[in-house]
Amino acid sequence: MNDPHTAAETAAATLLAYVRASGALGATAVVEPGTVDVDADGSASLERHESPLAEPLDAESAAPLGLGVAVRALPPFQVDAEAGEGTGAMGALEHLAEGVRALAAALGGQSVALVRFPATDGETDFALAAREGEGLIVVIGDDQYQMDPQWPDST
Repeated sequence: MNDPHTAAETAAATLLAYVRASGALGATAVVEPGTVDVDADGSASLERHESPLAEPLDAESAAPLGLGVAVRALPPFQVDAEAGEGTGAMGALEHLAEGVRALAAALGGQSVALVRFPATDGETDFALAAREGEGLIVVIGDDQYQMDPQWPDST
């Protein structure tokens, strides 16, 4: 996968597979070729590091990378941006965290994966971001919360 365009298409295919399986709104990854963005409708683009213009990608032209974890759709989280809180089914945040971490690991290297999930109010941003070996970042509204690298296994 030395061809940057092929690498970007593989990243897009992997993001799209995750988005569809998880019920996410969309996902973005910073990978070697640039920033890959995928929406739930299947549209995808690549913004190369040296260019401010995004070029379209065919997210269905490559096989997605395996994640090694089960991914399933969950009901939207109820989020409160002022309090910095999210409420969902028991274990739901941990399930999403495991999937986003697996996504970042599958993309490899220093890749960053950010996945946007639906919130019950339909307006408040709710996302999780991960880079292999680092703590997960939870985004609620305009705020970001850095989790311990071992979370949820840490005390």
